[in-house]
Amino acid sequence: MAFNYTRIKTKTQKLIKKFGQSYTFTRTTVGAFNPSTGNTSNSTSTYSKQACIFDYSDRDRVDGVILQGDKRLLAEGHDYAVGDTVVIDGDTYTVLNVSYIAPGDTKVAANLQVRK
Repeated sequence: MAFNYTRIKTKTQKLIKKFGQSYTFTRTTVGAFNPSTGNTSNSTSTYSKQACIFDYSDRDRVDGVILQGDKRLLAEGHDYAVGDTVVIDGDTYTVLNVSYIAPGDTKVAANLQVRK
């Protein structure tokens, strides 16, 4: 018998909404290369998701993967991608790393490392 994680996901989304705020993410998809123009036709899409922002501690920055100024977003479950951008307090940050909290293949939440 498998555990149903839907209730946990719902509760997590409520908590993120209560303590976080809505952010607009942008994803640019590289299109096909046009040899006659030498360009690609890129398409851009946006989506809004709820997230809580946290600063990393000095201990988190020890190995050099996380730099001063990087932020951690605890965001509602969604298919985020490295390279997506998000605007935080007027500054544009790029998603560098995505890790999911996903028991039983249910994306409950995501940890996003973002950098200006």
